[in-house]
Amino acid sequence: GIEDPVCSGDLWYPRGPGAATTRRPTSSKHEMHMSRSLRSRPGVIPLAALVLLAGCQRAPVAQESGPVFPAGWAYRADRTPVTAANGMVVSTDDLASRVGVDVLRGGGNAVDAAVAVQFALAVVNPEAGNIGGGGFMVLRMADGSTAALDFREKAPGAASRDMFLDDEGNVTERSVVGHLAAGVPGTVRGMWEAHQRFGSKPWEELITPAVELAEGFPVRPLFLNSLDTEMVRALSSFATSAAQFLPRDGQPPNVGDTLRQLDLAETLRRIREEGPDGFYRGETADLIVAEMERGGGIMTLQDLRAYTAAWRDPIVFAYRGHSVVSMPPSSSGGATMAEIANILEGYDLGSMPWHGPEMIHLYAEAWKRAYADRNQYLADPDFVDMPLDRMTSTEYAA
Repeated sequence: GIEDPVCSGDLWYPRGPGAATTRRPTSSKHEMHMSRSLRSRPGVIPLAALVLLAGCQRAPVAQESGPVFPAGWAYRADRTPVTAANGMVVSTDDLASRVGVDVLRGGGNAVDAAVAVQFALAVVNPEAGNIGGGGFMVLRMADGSTAALDFREKAPGAASRDMFLDDEGNVTERSVVGHLAAGVPGTVRGMWEAHQRFGSKPWEELITPAVELAEGFPVRPLFLNSLDTEMVRALSSFATSAAQFLPRDGQPPNVGDTLRQLDLAETLRRIREEGPDGFYRGETADLIVAEMERGGGIMTLQDLRAYTAAWRDPIVFAYRGHSVVSMPPSSSGGATMAEIANILEGYDLGSMPWHGPEMIHLYAEAWKRAYADRNQYLADPDFVDMPLDRMTSTEYAA
């Protein structure tokens, strides 16, 4: 049995765990509103990962000169970690995490749980899970084998270099709000590919919890965090979005209100019954394209039908005796993090005061160099050759 496997993640991530956001909440079937297509925040990811590698693997203890962490540090060295005997699910919302736990308890494997949690998050916290965006998946199996799945959004075939510029060449809000901001979604195809390769439970069984949540769930504070003033303003421009997410006279629901997303439930049912064809073809695809045409978007049925996810070789590197498996491009995270780690491993960080001037200086200089390379070299591997071997090598970092 699994013992207390739902983890809030306090020990690992600032203000709750979770994946980097790729899409903000979308509207119902009548309007697709994509506001703030947030890519992974690479300025945060390397720091979090390196702190985990350098600190969490070897639990810090109090020294004679005082504690390792300063008094104001949010993540205490004496914090008791959450443990489980056979498995654990961590996400931004405990409703979604419990969906994953139920899958594990029912005999499913980690990929089954990940698929179920992804679709559940699309309902209860669409910033962290979505069907209108995309993402990455990194896997390590019990036998040590690894895999990486790229299911990020793709530009529609009619996209052009200057599509977000005004007549004077300035970037407009069209790149973050409205129909042109939407890429061809990858999540449904990505989850299907992961399930086909590694899953063990029936697909329908994994999607059903999300359908049930879409029929009604109690609003949590985390859900409302997505609906800040800027988001409320953006959603207010789209009548169907406002009706779904701003039901209280143009304002978000209150904590404890039951939020029912019946259009989303129907969409999830089609995905459950038909797999990716229930999204990239048929009624859902027709609705997406009709809305694109109504709102001045450029996504077509051909864009949806042509979407594919890509299995790629992970970025693997060592840091102070630890093996790190991370996402390759089109994510910039793995290669950038590898260069940062290789630079910092040349210094005895453990001998320095925690976040003292010398340590912070080394962090900043390592990040500066790695991000210069990131911005210069990293891109979509389907279109650009990149010097990944050099960028991730210890010789280059030296």
